[in-house]
Amino acid sequence: MTFDQRLEHHFSTPVLIQTHEGLEALNQSLLHQIEALKAASKNAADDPLNTTQGGFQSSPDVSYLDTDHPSITSLRGEIIWPAIETYLIEALQVDPLFTPLTLSSWVVCLESRDWQAPHIHPTEYGVISGIYYVEVPDLPEPQGCLEFINPNLNAVMLGNQDASRRHRPTAGQVILFPPYYMHYVHPLREEAKRTVVAFDVKLTANR
Repeated sequence: MTFDQRLEHHFSTPVLIQTHEGLEALNQSLLHQIEALKAASKNAADDPLNTTQGGFQSSPDVSYLDTDHPSITSLRGEIIWPAIETYLIEALQVDPLFTPLTLSSWVVCLESRDWQAPHIHPTEYGVISGIYYVEVPDLPEPQGCLEFINPNLNAVMLGNQDASRRHRPTAGQVILFPPYYMHYVHPLREEAKRTVVAFDVKLTANR
């Protein structure tokens, strides 16, 4: 008896990581703007159903990256959108010029004993989720690390696959991933600050 056999990997989970150098001035400007936002805004993390446990989260109803501020305009135009375009081309194999999209975004600030519970971003017509790291504490792992959960947990129970994959971020880094990819942030157990801009990209109707 003869037979043909091959192992195929279907539908991998594409994650794009870009690390930018020389953004200290931009990040400091963003931090000053975010402190003003925290003082003037309602804290969405106060909602007991929010995945941000402690800390501060701005309302996703008001897209942070649409704010009229020079540093935010620079972040959106020079870092976030180019990364989105790269992900569209390399991971999703579509032309950004013919892919109508909208961007929603918010700020998350964590300090000592704060963390984020496991969650996904179930936005209707969502195609990309992302994070830009404004401020990252220099702490031993896993404090403040982003942890992704293996989408195929059945295989983890039966085989020898990792249940999760950890990412240790740095300031000036942007990471993009599918909205269905479950993730969480490990608690900060020391006095420190971790500030990010999170965003979702979704398809819109053709105009």
